[in-house]
Amino acid sequence: MHLLIVKGGLLRLKLADLRHFSCKEFQHRCFSAPDCVSMTTEHLIHILSPQVANQIAAGEVVERPASAVKELVENSLDASATKVVVRITGAGKKSIVIEDDGCGMSPEDAELALQRHATSKIETSEDLHLIASHGFRGEALPSIASVSRFRMQTALKGSSEGVEVRVDGGATTELRPAAPRRGTRIEVLDLFLNTPARLNFMRTDKTEDAAIVEVFRGLALANPSVAMVLELDGRKRFDFMPQDERSRVMAILGSDFSDNSIEMAIEHEGMQVSGHLGLPTFHHRDSTRMLFMVNGRVIRDKQLLAAVRAGYRDVMFHDRYPVAVIRIEIDPADVDVNVHPAKREVRFRSPQAVRAGVISCIRAAIEKMGQAVSSTTTDQAMRSMHYGGPASPSMGHGGMPRFSSGDFRAPSMPAGSTSMPKDMQRILFSAAGVSEPGAEYGSGQLNLGQPLAQIHRCYILAQTDSGVILVDQHAAHERMTYEKLKTQLAGKKVSSQKLLTPEPLHLSGKVAAWLHDHSEELEPFGVELEISGEESFLIRAVPAMLVREAAGELVAELVQSIMLMGSDAEGDSRGLGRILERWLGNRACKGSIKSGRLLSHEEQEALLREMEQTPNIAQCNHGRPTYVSLSLNDLDRLFGRKE
Repeated sequence: MHLLIVKGGLLRLKLADLRHFSCKEFQHRCFSAPDCVSMTTEHLIHILSPQVANQIAAGEVVERPASAVKELVENSLDASATKVVVRITGAGKKSIVIEDDGCGMSPEDAELALQRHATSKIETSEDLHLIASHGFRGEALPSIASVSRFRMQTALKGSSEGVEVRVDGGATTELRPAAPRRGTRIEVLDLFLNTPARLNFMRTDKTEDAAIVEVFRGLALANPSVAMVLELDGRKRFDFMPQDERSRVMAILGSDFSDNSIEMAIEHEGMQVSGHLGLPTFHHRDSTRMLFMVNGRVIRDKQLLAAVRAGYRDVMFHDRYPVAVIRIEIDPADVDVNVHPAKREVRFRSPQAVRAGVISCIRAAIEKMGQAVSSTTTDQAMRSMHYGGPASPSMGHGGMPRFSSGDFRAPSMPAGSTSMPKDMQRILFSAAGVSEPGAEYGSGQLNLGQPLAQIHRCYILAQTDSGVILVDQHAAHERMTYEKLKTQLAGKKVSSQKLLTPEPLHLSGKVAAWLHDHSEELEPFGVELEISGEESFLIRAVPAMLVREAAGELVAELVQSIMLMGSDAEGDSRGLGRILERWLGNRACKGSIKSGRLLSHEEQEALLREMEQTPNIAQCNHGRPTYVSLSLNDLDRLFGRKE
């Protein structure tokens, strides 16, 4: 198919049609026609005016008011400012004011800064590979000035005069003398005044304010030594004094994060990876509380998000997200920051090394966290059990709870009631027959005390020196089973048990064909197979810890998991692959003590003691807490003894 450009559209001609025309006929019918485009006299390509070019650049750099705030604050930080004040009016659409005490500019530099690609950060192409500043392209100021009424007042440090630069909608730059000042003040008025289509795509003021707050938080986190102030419509939203990194992190993420996080720093293949990492049971509904900084630059990178989730994989539920602040210091030559118009993304020379470093840092932190449960778990329990007044008559006469071999069943509570059952109150405060746990209990770091009762064949109530603990028996045993399987797999010594009678296994054609070629990949998991046909196999052995499960289902799930995830290790020091979390996590769940199973006092005791020696026992494989601790102060507040 050949295309001929004519006025009003394209004329499509097949090659066979062209053969029917002589050269003169073709010229007469096409190029001599009145509606044809002259191919020789008119130029279709032309150079855009600087104003239009700047507005196009603004469309990439300044997506919304928060983008302008980010670019301008980064300029202040590059100017070595020790204090930055941001004032926002009308969600940034009406006015954005940035003041800093940085090095400032001379009148000549101030005028030149409004030209495209005018920058003080780089000079040669080699500098692009060693970028250590926030900005470097020289596009932000002219782009912002092209879509707003732009005002800048600045002066060099120690100068006796200053300068004011004015630009309205990308028009001619106007310079005026101004009083000397320390640093620079930039005012952006009526953003997108000459691009009304962009204003139509703006969200509500509340949404735009939220975006500005998120940008400001990230920049404040990355620069704790700089005093930073944010005002929204005259109200002071943040006011940070210069402080150390931990203090800034806690000031931004709150006291709950301070109580439920630890610091960790490692060196991995020449890079420094550090972080403030939340406990697995301290999680969030989305990824907005996962913050990343690379060489001081705040970024949003899908690979790093995936790496953090991989590090928390076997201690957090799949639809929850960790709360973490990750800082990576790496050779600037090993990271390309010039891959996104707004510099929100970077490209690493060795992304697998960075991923491995982040995962190693997180897993080292999880080991350090040990058996701690988030304090918010206790807070949730307190809210769920708050005192609601006298029990209603429908709850019965409140007879003594029934104990049978450690089993306790409290009378049913009516729907909607929030009062704590009186039977539970007697359990918690009755001193008769209850001995305080001695030094022999909790020989490890965790002390779960002595079991008092099993509640509804699901929870174990224990008493410690400082209060009481409720244990989810299924969640706890699930984690213990899982950790044993992990240890065995890491040591390549998964205990295997032969079956007295081999169990047949039938698989579909595609899966069976794969298993014919990869049956040896099941051996590290304690599974032995014998091929008995094209689509049939005999299971000879299974992991000893899971011998009570249906062997066919067990092996079929393992095969599917290896096919989907692969059995290669993920690069951590324990040599565990992603297959571990997927298959062994599910298997541990199915092979654990079930809710509804009656436990004797001795079994309850054994469960608590084993929990104290199990790593990561604070949460099950799906991220649910395994126990809740209530101190005596919590109990006093619960019953109104203390405020």
